[in-house]
Amino acid sequence: MGSGVDVYYSYTYALRHPVIIGRIAGWRLPWAVSATQLGAVAATTVVLLVTRTVWAHLGGVGNLIVFCVVVGLVGWAVRFWRVEGRSPVRAVAGVATVMFGPVSRGGVYGTGRPVREFRPVRSHGTLITVVADPEWGVGDG
Repeated sequence: MGSGVDVYYSYTYALRHPVIIGRIAGWRLPWAVSATQLGAVAATTVVLLVTRTVWAHLGGVGNLIVFCVVVGLVGWAVRFWRVEGRSPVRAVAGVATVMFGPVSRGGVYGTGRPVREFRPVRSHGTLITVVADPEWGVGDG
């Protein structure tokens, strides 16, 4: 191409796709799910089973339908969920790092070392005052 235009391709977005799980312990899932979906479904299942005395008053079939619908909706809802451009797992990991990391008034470097605050230093300088002299014709171009 003699037009002098350089074309560059970026495959970063393609490399950021979530890990997809299709088999668990040799058992093939009916459809592939991401690790975030699997975690959300597992957490929702545990919460619903622990709190079933609160919500389960519809009889056996009604409770099963509510359970399946809620778990399915949660799994579907987190499919494309992003928190500031990150997957929810990475966002939670970032929050945990900040909450349980070293505490420093000035913050920390990427390596975890606290930022050292420098002592204030007095500046020594000279004050120069410029006064416009009317005899010089300031503004006369």
